[in-house]
Amino acid sequence: MNTVVVLQAGHARARLLPASGGRISALRLAPDGNGVAVDVLHPYPEDFFDPLRWGKGGIYPLMPYSNRIAQAQLQVDGVVMALAPHPDVAPHTLHGNAHALPWQLESHGADHAVMALDAAASPAWPWRYQGRMVIHLAPSVLSVSLSIRNDDATKMPAGLGLHPYFRHRPDARIGYRAGSIWPPTQDFVARSSRAPSLDENHVPARALRSGGLTDYIGDWDGQASVELPEGELLEIDADPVFAHLVVHRPDALTYLCLEPVSHVADGFNLAARGVPNTGTHWLAPGESLTGKMTFTLRKARA
Repeated sequence: MNTVVVLQAGHARARLLPASGGRISALRLAPDGNGVAVDVLHPYPEDFFDPLRWGKGGIYPLMPYSNRIAQAQLQVDGVVMALAPHPDVAPHTLHGNAHALPWQLESHGADHAVMALDAAASPAWPWRYQGRMVIHLAPSVLSVSLSIRNDDATKMPAGLGLHPYFRHRPDARIGYRAGSIWPPTQDFVARSSRAPSLDENHVPARALRSGGLTDYIGDWDGQASVELPEGELLEIDADPVFAHLVVHRPDALTYLCLEPVSHVADGFNLAARGVPNTGTHWLAPGESLTGKMTFTLRKARA
Protein backbone atom coordinates (compact mmCIF):
# COMPACT_ATOMS: atom_id res chain seq x y z
CA MET A 1 0.00 0.00 0.00
CA ASN A 2 1.35 3.41 -0.93
CA THR A 3 1.83 6.09 1.71
CA VAL A 4 -0.89 8.70 1.24
CA VAL A 5 -0.52 12.34 2.30
CA VAL A 6 -3.89 14.01 2.87
CA LEU A 7 -4.41 17.77 2.57
CA GLN A 8 -7.60 19.42 3.80
CA ALA A 9 -9.06 22.94 3.65
CA GLY A 10 -12.65 23.26 4.80
CA HIS A 11 -14.57 20.56 2.95
CA ALA A 12 -11.88 20.25 0.26
CA ARG A 13 -9.47 17.32 0.31
CA ALA A 14 -6.51 16.22 -1.81
CA ARG A 15 -4.69 12.90 -1.58
CA LEU A 16 -1.01 12.77 -2.61
CA LEU A 17 1.20 9.79 -3.43
CA PRO A 18 4.80 11.10 -3.43
CA ALA A 19 6.43 7.70 -4.01
CA SER A 20 4.11 6.96 -6.95
CA GLY A 21 5.54 9.53 -9.31
CA GLY A 22 4.45 12.61 -7.35
CA ARG A 23 0.79 11.92 -8.09
CA ILE A 24 -2.37 13.52 -6.81
CA SER A 25 -4.64 10.50 -6.57
CA ALA A 26 -7.90 12.22 -5.60
CA LEU A 27 -9.28 15.74 -5.28
CA ARG A 28 -12.50 17.03 -3.78
CA LEU A 29 -13.36 20.73 -3.99
CA ALA A 30 -16.34 22.73 -2.70
CA PRO A 31 -17.85 24.99 -5.40
CA ASP A 32 -17.12 28.63 -4.57
CA GLY A 33 -15.82 27.41 -1.20
CA ASN A 34 -19.30 26.59 0.11
CA GLY A 35 -21.51 23.55 0.38
CA VAL A 36 -20.70 19.91 -0.27
CA ALA A 37 -17.39 19.05 -1.90
CA VAL A 38 -17.46 16.98 -5.10
CA ASP A 39 -14.91 14.67 -6.69
CA VAL A 40 -13.02 16.38 -9.50
CA LEU A 41 -10.74 13.58 -10.74
CA HIS A 42 -11.24 10.17 -12.24
CA PRO A 43 -9.85 7.99 -9.42
CA TYR A 44 -6.30 6.71 -9.42
CA PRO A 45 -5.69 3.29 -7.75
CA GLU A 46 -3.69 3.85 -4.58
CA ASP A 47 -2.91 0.20 -3.77
CA PHE A 48 -0.21 -0.36 -6.40
CA PHE A 49 2.22 1.53 -8.62
CA ASP A 50 3.32 0.43 -12.07
CA PRO A 51 5.77 2.99 -13.52
CA LEU A 52 5.42 1.51 -17.01
CA ARG A 53 1.66 0.97 -17.34
CA TRP A 54 0.34 3.42 -14.82
CA GLY A 55 -3.28 3.74 -13.71
CA LYS A 56 -5.27 6.25 -15.76
CA GLY A 57 -6.50 8.62 -13.09
CA GLY A 58 -5.56 11.45 -10.74
CA ILE A 59 -2.94 14.02 -11.80
CA TYR A 60 0.74 13.44 -12.51
CA PRO A 61 3.64 15.74 -13.46
CA LEU A 62 4.99 15.86 -17.00
CA MET A 63 8.72 16.37 -16.72
CA PRO A 64 11.34 16.75 -18.26
CA TYR A 65 9.00 16.79 -21.27
CA SER A 66 5.44 15.91 -22.21
CA ASN A 67 3.97 13.56 -24.78
CA ARG A 68 6.21 11.83 -27.35
CA ILE A 69 9.72 12.23 -28.69
CA ALA A 70 9.59 10.69 -32.16
CA GLN A 71 11.67 7.57 -32.78
CA ALA A 72 13.11 8.01 -29.26
CA GLN A 73 15.78 10.22 -30.83
CA LEU A 74 16.61 13.71 -29.66
CA GLN A 75 18.58 16.17 -31.78
CA VAL A 76 21.06 18.22 -29.72
CA ASP A 77 23.35 20.58 -31.65
CA GLY A 78 23.22 18.34 -34.68
CA VAL A 79 23.96 15.18 -32.69
CA VAL A 80 21.24 12.51 -32.36
CA MET A 81 20.86 11.16 -28.82
CA ALA A 82 19.04 7.84 -28.33
CA LEU A 83 16.45 7.54 -25.55
CA ALA A 84 14.66 4.49 -24.17
CA PRO A 85 11.35 4.09 -26.04
CA HIS A 86 8.14 3.26 -24.20
CA PRO A 87 7.04 -0.25 -25.21
CA ASP A 88 3.39 0.75 -25.61
CA VAL A 89 4.15 3.54 -28.09
CA ALA A 90 7.42 2.22 -29.60
CA PRO A 91 9.44 3.42 -31.37
CA HIS A 92 8.62 6.66 -29.52
CA THR A 93 9.02 7.80 -25.91
CA LEU A 94 6.13 8.91 -23.69
CA HIS A 95 5.67 11.64 -21.07
CA GLY A 96 9.18 11.79 -19.60
CA ASN A 97 10.18 9.87 -16.50
CA ALA A 98 9.29 12.10 -13.52
CA HIS A 99 5.94 10.37 -13.00
CA ALA A 100 7.68 6.97 -13.06
CA LEU A 101 10.10 7.82 -10.22
CA PRO A 102 9.57 8.15 -6.46
CA TRP A 103 9.35 11.74 -5.22
CA GLN A 104 10.25 12.84 -1.71
CA LEU A 105 7.85 14.65 0.57
CA GLU A 106 10.00 17.65 1.47
CA SER A 107 7.46 19.32 3.76
CA HIS A 108 3.73 19.56 4.33
CA GLY A 109 1.08 21.13 6.50
CA ALA A 110 -2.68 20.75 6.77
CA ASP A 111 -3.35 22.40 3.40
CA HIS A 112 -0.01 22.41 1.56
CA ALA A 113 2.85 20.17 0.56
CA VAL A 114 6.17 20.26 -1.27
CA MET A 115 7.36 17.24 -3.24
CA ALA A 116 10.87 17.03 -4.71
CA LEU A 117 12.61 14.76 -7.19
CA ASP A 118 16.33 14.17 -7.75
CA ALA A 119 16.46 12.37 -11.10
CA ALA A 120 19.79 10.86 -12.10
CA ALA A 121 20.86 10.62 -15.73
CA SER A 122 19.46 7.41 -17.24
CA PRO A 123 18.51 5.79 -20.56
CA ALA A 124 15.16 7.57 -20.24
CA TRP A 125 16.84 11.00 -19.96
CA PRO A 126 20.60 11.51 -20.21
CA TRP A 127 20.73 14.59 -17.96
CA ARG A 128 20.46 14.89 -14.21
CA TYR A 129 17.64 17.19 -13.13
CA GLN A 130 15.72 18.33 -10.07
CA GLY A 131 11.93 18.49 -10.01
CA ARG A 132 9.75 20.33 -7.54
CA MET A 133 6.00 20.58 -6.95
CA VAL A 134 4.43 23.01 -4.48
CA ILE A 135 0.77 22.23 -3.83
CA HIS A 136 -1.72 24.46 -1.99
CA LEU A 137 -5.32 23.55 -1.25
CA ALA A 138 -8.14 26.00 -0.49
CA PRO A 139 -11.84 25.14 -0.13
CA SER A 140 -12.53 25.62 -3.85
CA VAL A 141 -9.01 25.85 -5.32
CA LEU A 142 -6.01 23.62 -5.91
CA SER A 143 -2.83 25.38 -7.02
CA VAL A 144 0.27 23.59 -8.27
CA SER A 145 3.64 25.23 -8.91
CA LEU A 146 6.08 23.19 -10.97
CA SER A 147 9.78 23.63 -11.59
CA ILE A 148 12.58 21.72 -13.25
CA ARG A 149 16.29 22.54 -12.83
CA ASN A 150 19.15 21.33 -14.95
CA ASP A 151 21.60 19.72 -12.52
CA ASP A 152 23.93 18.45 -15.22
CA ALA A 153 27.08 19.90 -16.76
CA THR A 154 25.68 20.61 -20.25
CA LYS A 155 22.61 22.41 -21.55
CA MET A 156 19.37 20.42 -21.41
CA PRO A 157 16.05 20.61 -23.26
CA ALA A 158 13.20 20.87 -20.78
CA GLY A 159 9.43 20.93 -20.58
CA LEU A 160 6.73 21.08 -17.93
CA GLY A 161 3.10 20.13 -17.60
CA LEU A 162 0.39 18.36 -15.67
CA HIS A 163 -1.67 15.40 -16.83
CA PRO A 164 -5.06 15.44 -15.07
CA TYR A 165 -7.85 12.91 -15.62
CA PHE A 166 -11.19 14.63 -14.99
CA ARG A 167 -14.49 12.94 -14.30
CA HIS A 168 -16.47 13.29 -17.50
CA ARG A 169 -19.86 13.17 -19.14
CA PRO A 170 -19.79 13.10 -22.97
CA ASP A 171 -22.20 16.04 -23.32
CA ALA A 172 -20.30 18.21 -20.80
CA ARG A 173 -19.41 21.74 -21.84
CA ILE A 174 -15.68 22.22 -22.38
CA GLY A 175 -14.15 25.66 -22.92
CA TYR A 176 -10.80 26.80 -24.34
CA ARG A 177 -9.45 29.13 -27.00
CA ALA A 178 -7.18 27.67 -29.69
CA GLY A 179 -4.61 30.01 -31.23
CA SER A 180 -3.31 27.24 -33.49
CA ILE A 181 -3.83 23.54 -34.15
CA TRP A 182 -1.08 20.93 -34.45
CA PRO A 183 -2.76 17.95 -36.15
CA PRO A 184 -1.32 14.68 -34.79
CA THR A 185 -0.13 11.86 -37.01
CA GLN A 186 -1.49 8.35 -36.59
CA ASP A 187 1.09 7.74 -33.87
CA PHE A 188 0.39 11.07 -32.16
CA VAL A 189 3.41 13.19 -33.00
CA ALA A 190 3.06 16.69 -34.44
CA ARG A 191 4.54 17.93 -37.69
CA SER A 192 3.31 21.51 -38.24
CA SER A 193 0.64 23.94 -37.10
CA ARG A 194 -2.26 25.69 -38.81
CA ALA A 195 -4.94 28.21 -37.93
CA PRO A 196 -7.99 26.75 -36.15
CA SER A 197 -11.33 26.44 -37.90
CA LEU A 198 -14.41 27.98 -36.28
CA ASP A 199 -15.52 24.66 -34.80
CA GLU A 200 -12.09 24.06 -33.21
CA ASN A 201 -12.47 26.95 -30.77
CA HIS A 202 -14.54 26.19 -27.72
CA VAL A 203 -15.60 29.77 -27.00
CA PRO A 204 -18.27 29.75 -25.72
CA ALA A 205 -17.89 26.38 -24.00
CA ARG A 206 -19.69 23.46 -25.62
CA ALA A 207 -19.52 19.68 -25.86
CA LEU A 208 -16.61 18.07 -27.66
CA ARG A 209 -17.17 16.22 -30.92
CA SER A 210 -18.32 12.65 -30.47
CA GLY A 211 -16.00 9.73 -29.73
CA GLY A 212 -12.42 9.48 -28.63
CA LEU A 213 -10.04 12.28 -29.60
CA THR A 214 -6.59 13.77 -29.16
CA ASP A 215 -6.08 17.44 -30.08
CA TYR A 216 -2.92 19.50 -29.76
CA ILE A 217 -3.70 23.18 -29.14
CA GLY A 218 -1.00 25.84 -29.59
CA ASP A 219 -0.84 29.54 -28.69
CA TRP A 220 -3.17 28.74 -25.81
CA ASP A 221 -4.11 31.63 -23.51
CA GLY A 222 -3.97 29.52 -20.33
CA GLN A 223 -7.73 29.53 -19.71
CA ALA A 224 -9.94 26.44 -19.89
CA SER A 225 -13.08 25.09 -18.26
CA VAL A 226 -14.53 21.63 -17.64
CA GLU A 227 -18.14 20.92 -16.69
CA LEU A 228 -18.22 18.08 -14.19
CA PRO A 229 -20.94 15.39 -14.18
CA GLU A 230 -22.93 17.12 -11.41
CA GLY A 231 -22.86 20.41 -13.36
CA GLU A 232 -20.18 22.29 -11.40
CA LEU A 233 -17.64 24.14 -13.51
CA LEU A 234 -13.91 23.62 -13.01
CA GLU A 235 -11.81 26.52 -14.28
CA ILE A 236 -8.13 26.12 -15.21
CA ASP A 237 -5.77 29.10 -15.13
CA ALA A 238 -2.19 28.42 -16.24
CA ASP A 239 0.90 30.65 -16.48
CA PRO A 240 2.11 31.71 -19.96
CA VAL A 241 4.89 29.09 -19.90
CA PHE A 242 2.09 26.56 -20.50
CA ALA A 243 1.42 27.79 -24.02
CA HIS A 244 0.11 24.44 -25.26
CA LEU A 245 -2.90 22.35 -24.29
CA VAL A 246 -3.57 18.67 -24.99
CA VAL A 247 -7.23 17.65 -25.14
CA HIS A 248 -7.58 13.87 -24.88
CA ARG A 249 -10.54 11.54 -24.41
CA PRO A 250 -10.32 7.74 -24.85
CA ASP A 251 -12.69 5.86 -27.10
CA ALA A 252 -14.50 4.51 -24.02
CA LEU A 253 -15.26 8.14 -22.96
CA THR A 254 -14.25 7.18 -19.40
CA TYR A 255 -12.51 10.44 -18.54
CA LEU A 256 -11.29 13.70 -20.05
CA CYS A 257 -7.71 15.00 -19.99
CA LEU A 258 -6.99 18.71 -20.43
CA GLU A 259 -3.21 18.89 -20.08
CA PRO A 260 -1.51 22.30 -19.77
CA VAL A 261 2.01 21.82 -21.17
CA SER A 262 4.90 24.00 -22.25
CA HIS A 263 5.53 22.44 -25.66
CA VAL A 264 3.92 20.46 -28.45
CA ALA A 265 4.49 16.74 -28.99
CA ASP A 266 8.00 16.11 -30.38
CA GLY A 267 8.63 19.83 -30.01
CA PHE A 268 12.40 19.57 -29.46
CA ASN A 269 12.96 17.80 -32.77
CA LEU A 270 10.55 20.09 -34.59
CA ALA A 271 12.41 23.13 -33.26
CA ALA A 272 15.74 21.61 -34.35
CA ARG A 273 14.32 21.45 -37.88
CA GLY A 274 13.34 25.11 -37.74
CA VAL A 275 9.61 24.73 -37.00
CA PRO A 276 8.47 27.83 -35.03
CA ASN A 277 6.26 28.17 -31.95
CA THR A 278 6.91 24.71 -30.53
CA GLY A 279 7.16 26.01 -26.95
CA THR A 280 10.50 24.33 -26.34
CA HIS A 281 13.04 25.52 -23.77
CA TRP A 282 16.73 24.85 -23.19
CA LEU A 283 18.26 25.19 -19.74
CA ALA A 284 21.90 25.97 -19.01
CA PRO A 285 23.49 24.10 -16.08
CA GLY A 286 21.82 25.32 -12.89
CA GLU A 287 18.99 27.07 -14.77
CA SER A 288 15.30 26.39 -14.01
CA LEU A 289 11.95 26.46 -15.79
CA THR A 290 8.92 27.21 -13.61
CA GLY A 291 5.18 27.67 -13.89
CA LYS A 292 1.98 27.64 -11.86
CA MET A 293 -1.58 26.61 -12.56
CA THR A 294 -4.78 26.67 -10.53
CA PHE A 295 -7.96 24.61 -10.62
CA THR A 296 -11.03 26.45 -9.26
CA LEU A 297 -14.48 24.91 -8.82
CA ARG A 298 -17.55 27.08 -9.43
CA LYS A 299 -21.24 26.35 -8.80
CA ALA A 300 -23.32 24.74 -11.51
CA ARG A 301 -24.56 27.09 -14.18
CA ALA A 302 -28.26 27.84 -14.32
